[in-house]
Amino acid sequence: MSFLQPLMLIALPLIALPILIHLINQWRYQTKQWGAMMFLLSANRMNRGFAKLRQWLILAMRTLAIAGLILAVARPLASGMLGWTGGGKTDTTLVLLDRSPSMQQQGIGGDTKLATARRQLTDALQTLGSQHWVTIDSTTGRPQAFESLAALMDSPALAASSATADLPSMMQSALDYLQENRPGPTEVWIASDLRAKDWNADSGSWSLIREGFEQLPQSVRFNLLAYPSPTKDNLAIRVSEVRRAKVLNQGVDSSELLLSMTITKSNASSSTTASESSASAQANSVESVPVEIEIDGARSTLTVELSGNQAELRNQRVPLASQQQRGWGRVSLPADSNNADNDFYFVFDDPPVRRVVIVTEDRSATRAVEIAAAVTEDGTDNAAVEILTPDQLDSLVLDETSLLMWQTTLPGADLAPAIEDYVDKGGQVLFFPPTSLTSGGLGMSSGQFLGIAWGAWLDNQKEVFVENWRGDQDLLAATASGTGLPVGQLKLSGYARLKTEEDLTRLATLTGGDPLLARLPTERGGVYFCTASPSPAASSMAESGVVLFVTVQRAILRGQEALGNTTQRTATGGDMDSGGASQTVDWRQVAGPEEVLSTEFGSQAGVYRTEKRMFAVNRDASEDRLEQVGDERLESLFAGLPLARVDEQAGSLSGIVREVWRMFLICMIVALLLEAILCLPRYRPSNQLGPKATT
Repeated sequence: MSFLQPLMLIALPLIALPILIHLINQWRYQTKQWGAMMFLLSANRMNRGFAKLRQWLILAMRTLAIAGLILAVARPLASGMLGWTGGGKTDTTLVLLDRSPSMQQQGIGGDTKLATARRQLTDALQTLGSQHWVTIDSTTGRPQAFESLAALMDSPALAASSATADLPSMMQSALDYLQENRPGPTEVWIASDLRAKDWNADSGSWSLIREGFEQLPQSVRFNLLAYPSPTKDNLAIRVSEVRRAKVLNQGVDSSELLLSMTITKSNASSSTTASESSASAQANSVESVPVEIEIDGARSTLTVELSGNQAELRNQRVPLASQQQRGWGRVSLPADSNNADNDFYFVFDDPPVRRVVIVTEDRSATRAVEIAAAVTEDGTDNAAVEILTPDQLDSLVLDETSLLMWQTTLPGADLAPAIEDYVDKGGQVLFFPPTSLTSGGLGMSSGQFLGIAWGAWLDNQKEVFVENWRGDQDLLAATASGTGLPVGQLKLSGYARLKTEEDLTRLATLTGGDPLLARLPTERGGVYFCTASPSPAASSMAESGVVLFVTVQRAILRGQEALGNTTQRTATGGDMDSGGASQTVDWRQVAGPEEVLSTEFGSQAGVYRTEKRMFAVNRDASEDRLEQVGDERLESLFAGLPLARVDEQAGSLSGIVREVWRMFLICMIVALLLEAILCLPRYRPSNQLGPKATT
């Protein structure tokens, strides 16, 4: 139990005062034998047991009355588990509020989890009091201090967002703030719906964060306000692909949009506790869902038959104006329990030419990547692959190039600036070991690019396999359906080591710990190093083909996005590049919620425009999934740290912290009344009184 005035508890030893007074009274009088008194004591011997019990009860009531008075003055707090945490005055309060779309799930009275969390936090923090309030933005992870609680709660930093929360980053920011500012006793309040993606419980940073908080000199208590109730019968919509196509209609050229979308029904009962029969009934049920399609402000409605929990619509044709090449659109569902996933925005334009430049000193080694680059996913001829030898580098032109693949000595001082400028503009570069290195040639280690150089080539007698790879992001990510790439089936007879002082992101790691595919962190663009040769003599990359093809295609797609005039983006709180407009304040909103601040454009769903480009920003795909971090896993994240958790639900009107001093005051009054009753003379019927005196 916590107290607003814990210093008053120093007076608790005063509850022994009645006992001391009783003992003092016992010592004040000397016992002397007196005949008449001995006769009276003998006469009351039958009632002696009750008299002692009454004396002890009177003593206990007096003690309880004093204890109740002291505890009431100390202003105790209680509610759920929070009521049993340690007390003490708080110097600084840190608020970590999950603002992700899943927190906009509605509950009782139409209140969302986010609105309920803000109201309950406000009530609790007003009761507890604090001298400083700091919030950690769930999208950027940046701390922001406030002079008053009202300013904190009115801040846009606590408003709804389309970006997924990053709890490990928020905790790290909270730790950095405490280490830098060194405040007094601190309370950290976390409000979240416990979605697995937000918490990222598998992140290796949690152990470091725990150790950091344990080593802080000041006391830090964590209070978790959880809203774990899953959504029921909620629909979410997402556009998986949009492209413009030309059609010939009655001899007239026209355009249409081929729109692919997925509608997902989230129903917690079917995934957790429902019986097989009810789940089968849900799978066989068909529901008609109206979908509103908006293209540049013109709206139409489409009815989709939803069978089970998902409906996928492929290449839905939407007519366009004959000359329209570029524009934006939105698909919308009717209002339901979470309106944050009912809209999805998109932009469209003719894709730029898939120009790929391959610099190679051994074309037989790069034949497979040449084929992978020449094939387009839609079978069109929108591809141009240019092959250059090291002797032809004087003619290297990277304008409007989607991907540069490099299989020769790393660029020297004459070419490196041009390639770095290409990367800064969003270009993609994929390096392979040169043949002169794989064949045992010397001199390759002398060159370097952005601090990375090729090391020795390791020829192994036994085949080398891929031990692990990143299937959740970047070039080796699983497909949209969740199918992972067969990276583990690759076999290598040798690979090159990398010499670098940079902290590379390892996308695939070989047995022994050396990287197979690594990415150099860059502000824009992508710089990848593949340590295996695509030559059939050095690896199975060309033979199996799938991993190499997908890797090259994804790198080309990333380059095309940088070159194109339209871009699909996932909402995030970080600074987003926009092809010349480095900050989101340079964006102008075309469609989306009107109340959004310009500084929040990057984390809010909508369509935005700069002078040359258009952006569609939407929530992350993980927001449409229901997975939550388990209770045991959650406790392990805070192992060794003082954590109190209260589970609430959206729309709850109850407070999470209440003063209960009235309860102790009532207990004191009751104890005094009982003490007074026990002190009353014992009632005796008139017939038990002695004979009346007569004269």
